[in-house]
Amino acid sequence: MLSASLLLASLVVSAAAEAWPGSPDWPLVPGLMGYNALPVLPNVDPVIGTRAEVEVTAAAQVSDLALRDHAVTPYLRLTVPFRETAALEVDGTPIEIWRTTAATQLRLGARNRADGTPGDARFGARFLLLRERAGPALGLRLSVKSASGKGLASRRFTNAPGYAIDLLAGKDVGTLGEARLRALARVGFVSWQFGQNEQDDAFAYGATVRATAPSGAAVELDWRGYAGWRFADRPSVIGLGAIVPVPGGELKAAFNAGASADAPPLELRVGYVWRFEVPALLRARSAPGPSTP
Repeated sequence: MLSASLLLASLVVSAAAEAWPGSPDWPLVPGLMGYNALPVLPNVDPVIGTRAEVEVTAAAQVSDLALRDHAVTPYLRLTVPFRETAALEVDGTPIEIWRTTAATQLRLGARNRADGTPGDARFGARFLLLRERAGPALGLRLSVKSASGKGLASRRFTNAPGYAIDLLAGKDVGTLGEARLRALARVGFVSWQFGQNEQDDAFAYGATVRATAPSGAAVELDWRGYAGWRFADRPSVIGLGAIVPVPGGELKAAFNAGASADAPPLELRVGYVWRFEVPALLRARSAPGPSTP
């Protein structure tokens, strides 16, 4: 394992020319960064409801069951809809508490093995372009990553901006017993700073199948990722999630596994989503349908 780490480190140094860890020219790619530096964005439904959402989630990522490399972070999200046609979204990870082995430190070229590091925020909007009828609902998601994340020398966050554009689709596709089946898909584009005066561009993709019971409880299986053109920039994730409605919102849990070497190997997320009606000015004037997809 040490020999493999040394080999990868030498390849990275060669690719980065005369760069050194933490310098502007040191390559910023998900396979050589912390677990939360350049994550794959979640799949979302293009349908926009009438209720705002506040999500508070705890996330933990580990390299294996022995917990040799691990990180924990809170995840916060605010979504505010406007007349069921647009929604403003803010989300991010305020801080990441992390630890790595000496071998991982060498492979990443990181200054430290453990620390608490301020994370990134994202600001964006989602638009419903076409309502669901015979065909699927279609939407557009725009997202911009802040440069607030720190710990570049330790490879935790890029401390650089980035953006993403996704075309979204969603459609009810049938039933399974009493459960309603809904399929989501997305294709898009992700771009972020790779080094000084350089950027990496990636094709983004995702698909989800969700089964929702009459009670509102749901389970979903999803696959998502992106593929860049540099190196170590093709994270892919497969996830299994569960949703349980509770007064005022819902409880969520998800287990995600990396389907490629550039994604966190294992991740567990548990959180609560609080939903509340927005002022009448922000709701659609027509007779309201279901508040959420």
